[in-house]
Amino acid sequence: MKRVTPSCRWLTLVGHRPAPQRRRRHRPLAPAPVARLTPEQQQRAAELEQELQLARDLQQGLLLEAVPRLPGWELAAVSLPARDLGGDLYDFLRLGDGTHGIMIGDVSGKGLSAALRMAVARTVFRHEARRGEPPASTLAAVNRSVLTEIPQGMVTMLYARLDPVGGRLHLANAGHTFPLLVNGAVHELELSGLPLGVDGDSDYQEASTVVGPGDTLLLYTDGVLEAENEQGAIFSFERLQALVEANRSLKPRALVSLLLHELRAWSGGRQTDDVTIVVMRRRLASLPAELRGIADEVLGIQRAAQLWDGLAEHFGSELTRTEDAVAWITALPGVARLAQERFGRGLARELQQQLRLAVEDYR
Repeated sequence: MKRVTPSCRWLTLVGHRPAPQRRRRHRPLAPAPVARLTPEQQQRAAELEQELQLARDLQQGLLLEAVPRLPGWELAAVSLPARDLGGDLYDFLRLGDGTHGIMIGDVSGKGLSAALRMAVARTVFRHEARRGEPPASTLAAVNRSVLTEIPQGMVTMLYARLDPVGGRLHLANAGHTFPLLVNGAVHELELSGLPLGVDGDSDYQEASTVVGPGDTLLLYTDGVLEAENEQGAIFSFERLQALVEANRSLKPRALVSLLLHELRAWSGGRQTDDVTIVVMRRRLASLPAELRGIADEVLGIQRAAQLWDGLAEHFGSELTRTEDAVAWITALPGVARLAQERFGRGLARELQQQLRLAVEDYR
């Protein structure tokens, strides 16, 4: 082993004592002067912040407006950028044959540049999807346009066409995270493909499945899986799957809220990547079962049971078993009054809103 000799200035010879040295007092460093902005710079900074806020509002407005009311289905969607603006996107389109297009994507990068590429990708997607071609052909066309319009960007994208009446779903995937189908258990719909903007000759495969009554479809971006805690551990697919499995009966809005809560708790409130979640649930075939499920979620199982007993006393047991949507609409004001008397105005209002939306879907 090679011996390392320390520098001679640190050696003390035997019998030699170095002369004592005076200790120097170290004065604390003065804080660095803070550059003050000129009035013109302050005005420009304020204008820039205002422009960013406007861009944020426009981006979020586009996403929120994209979520439709789809009879027979419940939908919830959220997109949270890591910075002022994000590169995640989702979209819904009503197509000419009665089907609906559902898309979720993730543009490479973050911030303003990613947001601009996201806007281009969304425009290109809408143009191609409106042609009515199958998902695989649509993604291939979007891919060619992305190579032309976003030469420096890569986009992952999942595109599905849904028949809302029969629940049949046809989908194709360009490098995006696999969707989850919740139908008693939690399954990944595994379908691979190259991200958009990589190879102009990419072909995409297509698969189909049926979303049955009571089933839930969960779409999300990789910001969910890659959220990090203080130790640098990621949230991971296994943790997401276990969480959804343990709460598979939740409705879309409640499931989205739970996922966001768990992600914030895991990451300590620090968000390093854009997070987007889209949840779709097909309503149950039985109207009374669907309405009872809503009451269970809004009031809790025990309070919902008390309310249902009260409905039988006030309206007769026929109401809680009827499939007649008109009868339920007629009874809704009385249901709300009974809920308010027992559980308060806030819960009663929330229950009435949710019940009315559901009943309208069954008319």
